[in-house]
Amino acid sequence: MRIRYFILIFAALMAFASCGEKKKKSYDEIAMSGLTTRTENLKTNIKSYAGKGTLIGQMYGTLSGIGWNRWECDSNRCDMKALCGYRPAANGYELSGIESGKLQNADGVPFKTIREDVLTHFRKGGLLIMNWTMPNYNGNEDLLEEYAKQVAKYLDTLQDGYGIKAPVILHLLPLDGKAWYCQLGKEDYIDLYKKLQSLLEDEEVTNVVYGYSETYQPGRQLMDRYPDHHIDVINVTYYQYKSAIDLPLFKKNIQTIIAQALPFAQEHNNAFGLTTGIESIGDSSVFSDILLPELKQHHIAYLMMGRNQGEPIMEHYFTPYPGVENAKVHGFMKLVNDDITVFLEKLNGLYLEH
Repeated sequence: MRIRYFILIFAALMAFASCGEKKKKSYDEIAMSGLTTRTENLKTNIKSYAGKGTLIGQMYGTLSGIGWNRWECDSNRCDMKALCGYRPAANGYELSGIESGKLQNADGVPFKTIREDVLTHFRKGGLLIMNWTMPNYNGNEDLLEEYAKQVAKYLDTLQDGYGIKAPVILHLLPLDGKAWYCQLGKEDYIDLYKKLQSLLEDEEVTNVVYGYSETYQPGRQLMDRYPDHHIDVINVTYYQYKSAIDLPLFKKNIQTIIAQALPFAQEHNNAFGLTTGIESIGDSSVFSDILLPELKQHHIAYLMMGRNQGEPIMEHYFTPYPGVENAKVHGFMKLVNDDITVFLEKLNGLYLEH
């Protein structure tokens, strides 16, 4: 009798233990496509929202600024918020380094801090854009698979305590003219892009909308390497740096980019986004007289500004910040106050079905 009693007690304890091992219930709904419903909604809404206005964003917009880094000061600072009262509707991040197990990305930003910022921005309804500039795997297919696994693993961590994942736009292999894969032939680049998509799919990544990103090079036709395979967003990047500011040239090139890329994006049912800016700004008319008229005339999904970082003396900023001279502010405020521009506080329902 005593033996039977102990057996029953043991069985009860084992049953209790097994219940304790069950995973917390996830409240993230999965659509027929295999993606989360929020990710599917983002695919639709990022295109339709362009008809209502342009989301204004910034690379690392709430992670770094002039004189501060979030992971060093643990603050809630934001240059854009401090200047105009609004946070960026879109935040941009780089994933390069996560595939190799590094703690910081290629820009020196800790992945732990990126994850925290992503979830905070997601909870507020903001758009999340990630670039993955992958290192050379030298033809080692096992290494390529490992890279994809590490990226997939990180993307899976972008979820809250209820298992709800933050949907992200992921620009695979962004063509910046510098990365090793920029030297690949057209077909080899496209094959690699598609292979990475397949590998991430094998890892059951459910919170990604794929984008194609290309840096504008004057004289070269855009979209030449576009991989026509499960792409929903096209991004073109164009910066001018403080050593060679030329506003008439900037205006001409922005107009050329839009004339080439926007019709292509529309033809392929893609949203079109622009990542741009002039380092140290030069003259704030770049915002009011060059960029704003283009936003008012065309359906551009987002306008992503370059990153603000370092000390003021370095002049590494693409949007004005508190303390900068007024000549670099007034044109930006015209852009902020126009109804066509959408900041985080004005953004609603990006992940909802409409």
